[in-house]
Amino acid sequence: MRSHSTWLLAGAALLPLAVPAAVHAEPYRFHYDHVLGTSLDITAMASDESSALMAVTAARHEIARLDPILSAWREDSELQHLNRSASAQVSPDLYAVLARAEHWRAVTDGAFDCRTGGALAIWRGAEASGKPVDAARLNRTLASALDSLRLEGAARIVHRPEGVRLTVDGVAKGYVIDAALAAARKASPNLHGLMIDIGGDLRCWGRAPQASGWSVGVAGPREADNLQPALALRLHDQAVAASGRGDRDLKIAGGAVSHTLSPATGRPVAHVQHAVVVAATATDADALATAFMVMAPRDAIALADRTQDVEVQVVDHAGTRHSSRGWADLQSPPAGLIKASFASSAIAAVAPAAAGKSIGLDLTYQVPKIDAEPYHAPYVVMWVTDENRQMVRTLAVLGNKPKWAPENFVWWRRYGRQAPQVLDTVARASRLPGRYNLSWDGKDDDGKPVAAGKYILHIEASREKGGHTYQTVDLDLNGAAGSKALPAKDEMGPVDLKFGPGV
Repeated sequence: MRSHSTWLLAGAALLPLAVPAAVHAEPYRFHYDHVLGTSLDITAMASDESSALMAVTAARHEIARLDPILSAWREDSELQHLNRSASAQVSPDLYAVLARAEHWRAVTDGAFDCRTGGALAIWRGAEASGKPVDAARLNRTLASALDSLRLEGAARIVHRPEGVRLTVDGVAKGYVIDAALAAARKASPNLHGLMIDIGGDLRCWGRAPQASGWSVGVAGPREADNLQPALALRLHDQAVAASGRGDRDLKIAGGAVSHTLSPATGRPVAHVQHAVVVAATATDADALATAFMVMAPRDAIALADRTQDVEVQVVDHAGTRHSSRGWADLQSPPAGLIKASFASSAIAAVAPAAAGKSIGLDLTYQVPKIDAEPYHAPYVVMWVTDENRQMVRTLAVLGNKPKWAPENFVWWRRYGRQAPQVLDTVARASRLPGRYNLSWDGKDDDGKPVAAGKYILHIEASREKGGHTYQTVDLDLNGAAGSKALPAKDEMGPVDLKFGPGV
């Protein structure tokens, strides 16, 4: 189960009736990379650290247990074994996932379908080879997928028609989140609240750092890596999942298409950009986020409105937002967001620059893949100073484990250790190799617009068991448009900058 998701950000939760107000609990936050091909973030509200660790350990063990059962990326998984069998008795977990997938297939009139594995493999093969999709082969695969999948509940036997390749990517991650949350709650009696986020899909339960509810930020497709989300939701014992265009797009014949396929045509959907679903469980939110990408927005909204505990917002190809009846009741001001997760994770709370603004910066950077074993993603800090090297704005701190902050010693000695709160407000998970984007709106750390003039962009990177890189770029931000580029150096790949009006 590999995921690169769109993005969410999680904060605080409602005090449930089952927990007396006098019970002391504080937040303990944990981040792990390389979990199901993405990242894992857990916020545990517990009476003490040992109780939080008990919950986190149980959650991680449950995730590790389910990976070899449900993964579509492991050839040794139980799912892949089923894909090589005409029929098989399967585990309770795989059976539960397939049964839920079949439920949503029926409810969505086929918009969600676990039979699309063959079609998806064809598109991924075309992406890898650089060749167009073989239309005839795709049509043959679609014809096979029409055959019935039979489930025998009492014996947990699954009969798979020849030619059908099952994929549960659209529901498995949600199932894993639900199971991990249940395992954590069972393991730790002094746990009073929990948020589990795997690659952006998450479920929250119980009490959290603030009493008003879990604050979950939702970014639109293709937003810069450090833009503050325009939308925030306030949730209580609910789950969120999103699906949409972005990092997971398939690169086909020089262009990008959605990774979400229509089960009816076997082709990428193009009429919807983004769908965000709130449901009672992560399993259902995960499945419906995929289905609502496939359905016409009008039909998606109608289904959400008649389904208990489900709300959705769909962004169509033109950028128009379509929302279910209860969506507005979930919204809250984005200012309360305190922690990022979900695909393009927010870094600094930066508002989009207004059109025509004289000071603005758009930065595209690359994290290189370095041949090292084991490989650790670099810890990166990017900040802006004036020409006298006085701090103006910390744009990004990639690496949210405080013990590693001093490794970027230029930033830490001059600025970071004097303002340790920055690790709570802008520190985010390290980026794996790839290309990323962030921006600066011309405001300082206090949110005040800075004057036109000369500034310096600083970029520092260090890698565990690796090297250290520090580079600067002089910027003359006087209102004129411009661009600059930095070549790759050691721990950082090339950096491209654009600045000036409208950026």
